[in-house]
Amino acid sequence: MFEHVTILLSFVFAIALTHLLSTATELLLARDRVRFSGLHALWMTNALLALLVNWLSLWGLVIIKHWTVPEVVLQFAAAIMQYFTCSTLAIRAPDHESIDVPAIFERHRHVIFAAFAATAIIAMIQNYWDRNNSAGLSSTAWVVEDLGVLPALIAALIAGWARPQWLQWLAGLAMTAISIVFLAIYAMPA
Repeated sequence: MFEHVTILLSFVFAIALTHLLSTATELLLARDRVRFSGLHALWMTNALLALLVNWLSLWGLVIIKHWTVPEVVLQFAAAIMQYFTCSTLAIRAPDHESIDVPAIFERHRHVIFAAFAATAIIAMIQNYWDRNNSAGLSSTAWVVEDLGVLPALIAALIAGWARPQWLQWLAGLAMTAISIVFLAIYAMPA
């Protein structure tokens, strides 16, 4: 069942990745008509890093021996929210029109960060739900795992609802650091 579920989730992740890459390509090709947004670029990078982190996290599901419908639904919900973290950042470049990326980003900021926050919340629910499926970890290890996700949730909420841009930048850089730390820890051999 692991392979069956992860194939479906991988398709969702691939489509999410396509949104990020096609947006980057369209904006690059229309660069003479694009007003650049560093915040948008930062959060596209964060969505890409989150996608990688969550894709790598799928490997942890290999220990589940008996899959239930709620388990599959929870994993699918997480993938769907991951999709929205990427798709809400997508921008199409209409022919011959100027593209004000900062204005588009600001207009959609609440939706973008609601998706980031929901992704973090679902990750926390997953940690609790799979607390007895963690090989070699105690059944309370989910608390520590959730404490690792909490800063990402806080960063998403700050980025989505803080007015000062410096605070939005700080939240974005914090999210980048969180993802890099996770990747370094996750990639380190045991």
